[in-house]
Amino acid sequence: MDAASANFIDLDLANVLFLLAVGFVGGMVSGFIGSGGAFVLTPAMMSMGAPGIVAVASNICHKFPKALVGAMKRAKYGQVDLKLGIIMGVSAEAGILYGAHIQESIKRSFGDAGSNLYVSAAFVVVLAIVGGYVLWDAVRIYRSGTQHAEEKVTGLARWVQSLNIPGTMVYFPSIKAKVSFLVTIPIGFATGMLAATIAVGGFVGVPSMMYVLGVPSLMASATELVIAFIMGVGGTIKYAWSGFVDIRLAVIILAGSLFGIQLGAIGTTYVKPFMVKVVMGTIMIIVLVSRAIVIPVYLSELEIIAPMAAGTAKALKTVSFYVMVLALVTGAFIILRALIGGMRAHRLELAAAAAAAPAEAPAAAPVPTRLSPVGRFDKVLLATDGSEFSAGATRVAFEMSRKCNAELTTMSMVLVGTESEGNPVEVLRQAEAGARRVLEEVKAEAAREGYETRTELRKGTQPYKEIVRLADDIRADVIVMGRRGRRGLARMMVGESTRSVIGYADCSVLVVPKAAGVWQKRIVLATDGSRHSDMAAVVAGELAKKCALPISVVSVLRPQFDDKRRAEGRAAMERVKAALAAEGATVEGAVLEGDPASQIIEFVQTRGADLVVLGSHGRTGLGRLLVGSVSERVIGQAACPVMVVKA
Repeated sequence: MDAASANFIDLDLANVLFLLAVGFVGGMVSGFIGSGGAFVLTPAMMSMGAPGIVAVASNICHKFPKALVGAMKRAKYGQVDLKLGIIMGVSAEAGILYGAHIQESIKRSFGDAGSNLYVSAAFVVVLAIVGGYVLWDAVRIYRSGTQHAEEKVTGLARWVQSLNIPGTMVYFPSIKAKVSFLVTIPIGFATGMLAATIAVGGFVGVPSMMYVLGVPSLMASATELVIAFIMGVGGTIKYAWSGFVDIRLAVIILAGSLFGIQLGAIGTTYVKPFMVKVVMGTIMIIVLVSRAIVIPVYLSELEIIAPMAAGTAKALKTVSFYVMVLALVTGAFIILRALIGGMRAHRLELAAAAAAAPAEAPAAAPVPTRLSPVGRFDKVLLATDGSEFSAGATRVAFEMSRKCNAELTTMSMVLVGTESEGNPVEVLRQAEAGARRVLEEVKAEAAREGYETRTELRKGTQPYKEIVRLADDIRADVIVMGRRGRRGLARMMVGESTRSVIGYADCSVLVVPKAAGVWQKRIVLATDGSRHSDMAAVVAGELAKKCALPISVVSVLRPQFDDKRRAEGRAAMERVKAALAAEGATVEGAVLEGDPASQIIEFVQTRGADLVVLGSHGRTGLGRLLVGSVSERVIGQAACPVMVVKA
């Protein structure tokens, strides 16, 4: 018990506050330059007196939950190669377990001094190599003027992809090629070994995936999170089993980093990539100096060099601590300065754009087709990510804008603030270039088809927020989105972004499967007699007029309904049917019995309809995120577009 307790430092108020500050700055560093901020956190804990092995173990413990959350978030947007992450994660697990065994052996044989020397020496070597390269690369990019050059597959990666070792080849979606797992095993093992030594495996994992395997930086940084989670779980259990994880340090640092990572990630949107590399390299070199200063102390304690006076050893540790503080302060200052300066510049840009807008607005504004804010379709917003799942939405948005003589705006977005094991500015730069290519391709496609579209690129942490914001900014009448492909039971669910857009948007939302086209046969209007359904009826009637299509009004009675509810359902259908007929629409009515979603889908298929219109029950607060089980299932299962009308 005494031996175990000797591994842990005392935590008074000052130490707790320092740890929170370390976590906060480490989070900012993590969000700003990647690598999980671990190369800052481990030395910071050692500067407080934590043995090297405890600092590494506690850092790994704090990292793997964040890696899981980050991987799940990035996977939703198709940025994770799960197969590659799992295969490399397994070999990384072996590496971290072997590395932890080495750490524990050093601790048993040489005590805290040996552990501290091992970790510090590893930091000096790794940070000298990585930090030196990063600074050199930043200067090279700045001098060459290629800050915005596109990512290219290296010659080494092309050679690796050309290797064919029978019985070992695995197809990886991120590179659209097969690679032998005999290549991925040593990369994963080295990633785990480094993580067990200094708690930073991304220094090996991300560059190796990019330059050896040819994985795009966006996917490499996201896939590394899967690897970090797998090896982090095993590493934490291994270290904890031996009593080296200080859960207090892990929790306090995690609490501080959750706030800091958001600020750091936002800061990446306001600086050029080469400047972030300068910041990254500078902080690495300062941390390197901090660790190098105390190496003579550990050598003296191990009697490898002449004994050192107690006063001298204390002075060196003090200097090391304050150099570490300098690294944290330097990182925080540069990041906050970039954030504040960027926000100020962004406000000036918005003010300039607003000042110029009135002169351009009259020429660009379309003539309203009608006064109703629900029934008109003068402004259409297409949200696309350029994937195959957006193809149907693009086709429908083009044709809808033509039929309704509407102004079309196409938007794509770049995610910021996502957990990243690589350099997030490099990732952000590649993501932004990809999003701009998507918008250029859509604009070119529109021109070929005889349409016009304005394009808009947005950056944010949540796609739905930026979609809804832009819809509000341009006063869109409808948002057109693609529906991601699903199979089996998953088809009954609506994606998180789609659900949130429907919940928070003030306008209608049209969800389009990838193979669907614009409606040409029949519109199905589902009604339950509510005012929300009445608003949907207005929209269905307007679309029927513009497209010269018949409407089928359906009301579904559940088996458990009593006679009164059944009568209300039939009356609702007849009332809406009569109202649409009075407006000149060709309309039929039907009363169905059974599960509402299933009956609506079956009716659509039977009648050959190619558009479903539903009313949304407008909610506030957290309830707005709930689309409704019927609407959700219809959107998920329908082969045709589904429009959800907001009251």
